[in-house]
Amino acid sequence: MYTEEHKSLRGIAIPACPAVLTRLTDELRSPLINSKTIANLISQDVGIAAMVIRTANSPLVGSGRRIASITDAVKMLGFGSLANLVNEALLQNAISTGGGALERFWDSSRYTAVAAKRLAGIVGRVNPDTAYTFGLFHDCGIPLLMQKYPEYKDVLRKCNEDTGHVFTAIEEDAIGTNHAILGYYLARTWGLADAVTLGILTHHDYAQLEDPRNLNSESHRLVAINVLAEYVASTHLRTIQDAEWRKARDAVAICLGYVQTDLDDIADDLIYQFDEALAHHDMQ
Repeated sequence: MYTEEHKSLRGIAIPACPAVLTRLTDELRSPLINSKTIANLISQDVGIAAMVIRTANSPLVGSGRRIASITDAVKMLGFGSLANLVNEALLQNAISTGGGALERFWDSSRYTAVAAKRLAGIVGRVNPDTAYTFGLFHDCGIPLLMQKYPEYKDVLRKCNEDTGHVFTAIEEDAIGTNHAILGYYLARTWGLADAVTLGILTHHDYAQLEDPRNLNSESHRLVAINVLAEYVASTHLRTIQDAEWRKARDAVAICLGYVQTDLDDIADDLIYQFDEALAHHDMQ
């Protein structure tokens, strides 16, 4: 779709797919999948293993028991959830500014991914683990742009506040490229599913969600679920930037086959679950 790759990237380096992810993907696809092999593979990188365990014990995952090792994580979370946590750790490791500047971004991505997974279980016709992957990767082009352009934070602020223009069009006007294109290339480089990569590329094009020809497309349902998940995450984190939700809410309802009041109820229930999980975790 974007054949002039060098123009879109504008000198921005796309992180290569980590070798451990390639090996893990091969193992997970094997008909002879072995939990011990999976645990040993992840444990070879102490930093990645530590990040996975830390995330597994967060209030979001909520396994109910303390996870002390990768072996515990395999037993208690299952292969799908574990692969999601590894993806998150590897993505953070690959896109790092060497400081805490992206902490808010990663929090938002993590909550969006978890919300997307839960929403997929509610609305159906999308694999929940795929929805999690989409939620985690959909904005991965943003930190790449933050590294490349010092002025991008101001551009991002404008994008988040503007209700009259397409998010990616504002980026294009300001810097000549956008985070959706970069995210698409990263996701493709890392071997993510086509439904995920194409959804990332077009996730701010909400008109596509109202086209009857697209309503059965997995990528479009991923986009619709993710918009609602972002709204849930931002409301829970008290970083409400609902410009995108206001732009997309009618299209999301059409794509998912819900009336708007039902979507609002689903969102409110998830926000309550997140708030309760955090409050319980804080009391422990």
